[in-house]
Amino acid sequence: MTSSDALDPFVRRMRDAESDAARAAVLLEAPVFTLMRWRSVFDLHCRRAAFGEGADYLAVLSETLGKPRHRGNLAGTMPMAGATATLLGIVDGSGA
Repeated sequence: MTSSDALDPFVRRMRDAESDAARAAVLLEAPVFTLMRWRSVFDLHCRRAAFGEGADYLAVLSETLGKPRHRGNLAGTMPMAGATATLLGIVDGSGA
């Protein structure tokens, strides 16, 4: 098995993505645990591709997950909703 075979499939998809829509789809489909575990790698690929919306999404996701919860619910999720809507618009072809 080569090191490429061992690469997380979502990291591989991000690395190989050829459009912002493909990168946005990866960020919206990958497990949150994977995004946070490999955040620096996802962020690097976003920045290399000048995909600022992706880097912003990762930052907002991390910030949201770091906030205290109230009775099990995440607080302050409006920025997360906005960042998600931006990526959905890109995937659907109607966004940035």
